Amino acid sequence: MKRALLLVAALAASLLPMAPAVAGTCDWDTDTGWVARENSKVGSAKWDDGAPVRMSADFSRRVELKRIEGWFGTTSAQCGQNVALRIVGGSKEIETTISIYRMGYYGGARARLISVEKTTGKLWKFKVTQNTPPGQYLFRLDADRRKTSFVPLVIRDANSKSPITFVSSVLTWQAYNQWGGSSLYKGLDAKPETKAASVTFNRPYDGDGAGQFRYMEFPALYLAERAGHEINYITDLDLDSDPTALRNTKSIVVGGQSEYWTERMRGALDASVDRGINLVALGASTGYNRVAYDPKTRTMSNVVKWRDSTVRKSEALLLGSQYFAVGVKSSYVVKNAALWPFSVLKTGERIIGVVGREVDSPIKKGKRVGVEILAQSPPVGSAKLAAVATYYTRPSGAGILNIGTSGWVCAIDNKCPWGHTFSTKTRRQVASVTGAIFEGITRGPLAKWRPATIDIPAQP
Repeated sequence: MKRALLLVAALAASLLPMAPAVAGTCDWDTDTGWVARENSKVGSAKWDDGAPVRMSADFSRRVELKRIEGWFGTTSAQCGQNVALRIVGGSKEIETTISIYRMGYYGGARARLISVEKTTGKLWKFKVTQNTPPGQYLFRLDADRRKTSFVPLVIRDANSKSPITFVSSVLTWQAYNQWGGSSLYKGLDAKPETKAASVTFNRPYDGDGAGQFRYMEFPALYLAERAGHEINYITDLDLDSDPTALRNTKSIVVGGQSEYWTERMRGALDASVDRGINLVALGASTGYNRVAYDPKTRTMSNVVKWRDSTVRKSEALLLGSQYFAVGVKSSYVVKNAALWPFSVLKTGERIIGVVGREVDSPIKKGKRVGVEILAQSPPVGSAKLAAVATYYTRPSGAGILNIGTSGWVCAIDNKCPWGHTFSTKTRRQVASVTGAIFEGITRGPLAKWRPATIDIPAQP
């Protein structure tokens, strides 16, 4: 059954037109201040009416309900490109309403309605134009007597000179995607023993259709756009395919869960920090699994841990710490509020409940870089280690910050997939520190103004 689903999706994808390799000219406003100007436009507060956040791999998703949902034949598109949306649940007799939203601040509305389109059938074509400026988009699908869903798409400016590049972690979204019954974690019977060996991008995301965007990435991006920070939006598949994607940026940010990286993606990040480009991970388990991606079939497979003896490129060599426990619920204590980015809080202040569900720590054995402790929890997990938010700087000038908990970004909107909830105080604390992070990384190489004080020495 699982193989049949993947085969059907792959065959369907072969019918889709490929996007052109060369982008056109859209005359987007990309001058300094463009994000602030974009967010001054009128938003649409009703963009998610009747479409609450539903988590990926949510097993209520397996209930047989009539839905209208879909997937694009690409995860990002550039100016002038035509991309095809495959509509699942559509037909010639069913009219689908497609509402195109750019996600951002917009006076608190969180989205701006670009246009509303109508179509029938199972295939709809979308062209990136001057009217769709760079950013993260959600395409809302509505149809009579069908449950609403979203389809994500990044619109990318290949010539962006924005100081911050945000990498949307679509590989991780797809690894957890239970649509059709199987993910890299579980099979049709919801058991790990029947998990898929490979998964395809040629299918919708489960939950609300938006992957993990609405709770693992958007809360942080909302803060960044509210502050007017200019962002180069890309996906991790862009890092895999385009070695120039990071050429103009000052800092790279990944969200609350960026667990799956390809070899070329890891190489792009390693090369970037060696050139003085900062790296910030706003989650845990970042760069934990190496995966192969085949652009011809749009499948990911061959999962192995980066720290495995066959690879020996532990994430700790880049991030300074690595995943060590799951099922955690604890709190951070700020070590030194005199230093960025926790300078918006107080020394010894507790951020209650933010530590979990997955957490990182500097390893006791094996090679790793030396790190500064920004905040840490009491000992947690079977290993009885502290979860730690770490920071260090490289000779290139790059600063590498790993927040060390997958509960960070989702705490901002109080929507974490494992059910943890947060007080108003915790949410404000996390939002304040996240805002300070975005502000700091716009200034270029962090080591020039915020050198690290190493608390845990390197292990060569």
